Order: sequence, then structure tokens, then C-alpha cells
Amino acid sequence: MTWLEGAEGSAPFDAALGLRPELRDLYAAFYGKLWDEELLPASLLELCRLRVAQLHDCEAELAVRHAESGVSDAQVAALADWAGSDLFSEQERAALTLAEKMPWQHHDLTDEEYADLNAHFGESGVVALTIGVALFDANCRLRLALGTEPAPVEAPMPASSEGPIY
Repeated sequence: MTWLEGAEGSAPFDAALGLRPELRDLYAAFYGKLWDEELLPASLLELCRLRVAQLHDCEAELAVRHAESGVSDAQVAALADWAGSDLFSEQERAALTLAEKMPWQHHDLTDEEYADLNAHFGESGVVALTIGVALFDANCRLRLALGTEPAPVEAPMPASSEGPIY
């Protein structure tokens, strides 16, 4: 931590949120629901999470890798130029379009882009993805505002409501 004192926990971000455990637990339950219930493929969520972190230049979020999400090192390396890479499926491209625009250009999302998302994920999937990307955006903003230091973590499983928020 750069400015918070007295936080305890297994990961810097979890420790910062743990200063208000009643809020941390609610946040973890909401965030973990995306991963625990497998509302969308873990690889899709991981790609979107990492792209949002790149857009925010959030080293603390980028330091976390979910090893069993199914995202390859080659995909991570190509993520900054995902639109020009052949490593991403049409479904991943639709999701990354949302991830690309949500943090800074959410008003620029078009009806056509949402129609493409709906074609790939259905309405309930689009809701889950939109909430997920918004939470990834919030994670980055919180990490940056709270000054959490990057701590390289290779979590075996993606986030869960039962474990720490890395």
C-alpha cells in the first residue's frame, strides 16, 4: 500500500478493501458471482479484465493472472492490438469491443455493437458481460485511487466470492 495503514489480508487489494469488511464482503460476493457461476467463459472475462487494466495502465490489476482461465500468453501479448490479431475469436472480439469502450468511450457503443454482443451471448450474457466489464473498470479505478501496489499473483482459479480479491 502506498497510503493506507493497518490493512491486513492476503493480497494488497483485498487488504485495502478489508479495512471495511462489510463492504469488501459484499463486493467480493458480487464480483465473484461472475466467476463462480460461470455466467460467461472464464477466458472471455479474463481477456476483458486484462484489456480494461491495460487501458487504465493499472499495473496492480495487470500483475494478477488467472492461470486456469484458458488465456494464452500469446493472447495476452497481443491484447493491446486485439483488433489486428488473429488470436481472438469473433465472440472474443465482440466482448473486447465492449471492454475497449466501457472505461472512457461508453457513449460510443453503437446499437450494432450491442446487436453483435446479443448474437454471441444473448440478452442475459450481455448483461453479465456489461456488469463484468464495469466491475473490471471499477477494480482498476479503486486500485489506482487506493494506491495498491502491484503484487504479481498467479491465482490458480479466477476470482471467487469465497477467496481474496487479488
